[in-house]
Amino acid sequence: MTEIPTNPGPLDGVRVIDLTTWLGAYTGRLLTDLGAEVIRVEPDGGVPERQRPPLTADGMSLSFVFTEVGKTSVSESEVDLDELLGTGQILLTSEGPAALRAKGLHPDDVTRRHPSLVHVSISPYGLTGPHADRPASDLTLLAAGGLLSLAGDPDREPVRPWGSQSAVVGGVHAAAATLIALLALETSGRGQTVDVSVQEAVAHSLENAVQSLDLEGLVRKRAGAGPMEAGTGLFRCANGWVYLVGGLGGRPLAWPAIVDWLEEGGIGEAAKLREDRWQQAEWRRSTEARADFRTIFERFALNRTKEDLYQTGQRRGISIAPVSTPDDLLNSPQLNAQSYFRRITVGTVELMLPGPPYRFSHANVGPGAGLPERATSSVLHHERITA
Repeated sequence: MTEIPTNPGPLDGVRVIDLTTWLGAYTGRLLTDLGAEVIRVEPDGGVPERQRPPLTADGMSLSFVFTEVGKTSVSESEVDLDELLGTGQILLTSEGPAALRAKGLHPDDVTRRHPSLVHVSISPYGLTGPHADRPASDLTLLAAGGLLSLAGDPDREPVRPWGSQSAVVGGVHAAAATLIALLALETSGRGQTVDVSVQEAVAHSLENAVQSLDLEGLVRKRAGAGPMEAGTGLFRCANGWVYLVGGLGGRPLAWPAIVDWLEEGGIGEAAKLREDRWQQAEWRRSTEARADFRTIFERFALNRTKEDLYQTGQRRGISIAPVSTPDDLLNSPQLNAQSYFRRITVGTVELMLPGPPYRFSHANVGPGAGLPERATSSVLHHERITA
């Protein structure tokens, strides 16, 4: 196991006031992973996400644990919010401009009272424009950002991916923007408003749809679970699935190496893959070609494990990878050597959480312990730590 440094994280001494809804909660989680003190201000009785299924045997929401671990919590009625803002460097909100103005939290109001505060405003559509106050859900934001158009079968309605993926995408973008604004605060001493539109964050995350249009003139559509051309897609093997990329953009990739591999494995029928038509994009994208290749390759793969296919294929210069299950990840020698998964205790339950995909050689980063706990008065009212 890789030794985890015990020094404070890079954001040690930074206080974040988290007033977000479900749409922005992940940003605070990413900042607390980096060592920031994140104070979650909740309505009396707690945010509704505390009861969102799935729940542990103790009645804790697993999704809430994921976004809130390591934070400190305080109820709105227990704190003077304006006084609390005066002790922090960063404010996180995640509502539209009208809702913020009604609470006295519109950036125009906040920056006037706290000019050295970085206000990261995460909202469905941004703070300006005709849709700025339009209500939104994860489904509508994925649709408005264009990602929904890529998910599902081509002859059916779009399919929303599991979980609040728009909040995850928006949270990652907001966290990166927060770090840039914090750097500016340290050098200039001036706060600023960071306007994060989740619709734009989703539109920035459309897989390779933009590149397909730019480089190939191809407008991507929903392709469903099946491959778009022969040689590429998910294929069954002895203990699960592998993903093979034997063609891209109608062009065969490492095709001779794939055919050699199959023939050396005793699949005589693979000789037909050397015919000239397999080099033609139109044929490779036909239903018949895709079905023929699948029959040939799976006859070969069903007698081999995904680990063997991966190791052997990679040595031959073939783009192939195992499809890992959750158990595969938990038992991955590489991830365990990097101490990627972290055990935390929440109430009476011990949980395993994924850590961050980055390391600092002289600082500890990653999820903190437990759900948000009540902050004491002395903690909430200390002076702001100047940058």
